[in-house]
Amino acid sequence: MKFKQKIVGKLKQVLASNDYIDLISKFIAINLSRFIFHIKYKNYKVDDKKIIFECFQGRNCSDSPLAIYNYIRNNYKGYSYIWVLNSKEHEKFNYITNQSDTSVVIYNSKEYEYEYATSKFWVVNCRLPFRFYKRKEQKYVQCWHGTPLKKLGCDIEVGKYVTSSIKGRSYSYTIDSERYDYFISPSTYASKRFCSGFNFSYDKIIELGYPRNDSLFCNKDNLEKINSIKSKLGIDKKKKVILYAPTWRDQQFSSKEGTYYFNNQLSDIEFLKQFDESYLFLFRGHYFSESLMGLDSFKNVSDYDDVNDLYLISDMLITDYSSVFFDYAILERPIFFYMYDRQSYEDDVRGFYLNIDRDLPGPIYTDRISLANAIKSPSEINYDDFNLQFNPFEDGNSAKRVVEKFL
Repeated sequence: MKFKQKIVGKLKQVLASNDYIDLISKFIAINLSRFIFHIKYKNYKVDDKKIIFECFQGRNCSDSPLAIYNYIRNNYKGYSYIWVLNSKEHEKFNYITNQSDTSVVIYNSKEYEYEYATSKFWVVNCRLPFRFYKRKEQKYVQCWHGTPLKKLGCDIEVGKYVTSSIKGRSYSYTIDSERYDYFISPSTYASKRFCSGFNFSYDKIIELGYPRNDSLFCNKDNLEKINSIKSKLGIDKKKKVILYAPTWRDQQFSSKEGTYYFNNQLSDIEFLKQFDESYLFLFRGHYFSESLMGLDSFKNVSDYDDVNDLYLISDMLITDYSSVFFDYAILERPIFFYMYDRQSYEDDVRGFYLNIDRDLPGPIYTDRISLANAIKSPSEINYDDFNLQFNPFEDGNSAKRVVEKFL
């Protein structure tokens, strides 16, 4: 599997060097694979009572798909459910298989294809394999996984994307979104960005809040739950917990490994010596970044299943261009932005939808010492206006509204 991943990664790099070759190759590969999928499964009947859920390509069993799954199971009868997991060793495998109405399918297996070909509803928070041909009687509910700060898909105007050209990337986002029946959004701001970034019409939007944020709203002051999570992770309840959750870098791709990597700039002696033992730093990497560097001084929680638990136990958040701060703002706790590569990221890699000097709910830092000083003496920030614009529906009932809309 690793060998295949490396070969595919290198091939994508070669094709990405030329706009038109990349576009043509994607057009041929996507449409051919869909045709084969359609022919293979066209005589299989779609089960109107079967719903399949997928979160980050089977890496997690959490996020909005889990919130929707739980709500449907508790309020609707007669459905059967399929969860996509990446292996039988997944921490949620036994939990899911113990549910009488739920089965597990392993990501990218033969059964994985079959379940998508025969499920009435697809509920996912990431992009699916292009080969999955969706029939008219099937419904694709795209939950996505965050409010966008950095530009998405068709809106990206700069070219330093290692595995895809600008034209190839725009085509792949457009052909993917043609399958969507519903796209969940937390705000009007996000809806506009999703429509332009994925190139689809506004009538597919369900703008009723993120189901995954129901648990943040309901548990932000739940000390019993917070302490339970800390105990599960072996974290001293007296520690001041700081979560560092950066996004991935489109240009940081390892040809040798065939994966994206991330170099933790904060795992630095000069930065860490600013803090005594009362502080604990957690690191949460993006699911694209399989290779991580510089984590010795951090507790690595990248593989922890539910990021909401990590938000709840954290006293502060450090991020960069990741969308995590939009959700974290619901907790009304300090947020710091560490953008050591801001200029290159803004000009060469992605670009932003917001004016980051004006619109972010926290200060921006480009050097480690200034960041350290700010963490030790955080300023009070009022999140009312920010949440009114970006989290207007987060009241603990988003899952209910969303499910009633599509089901």
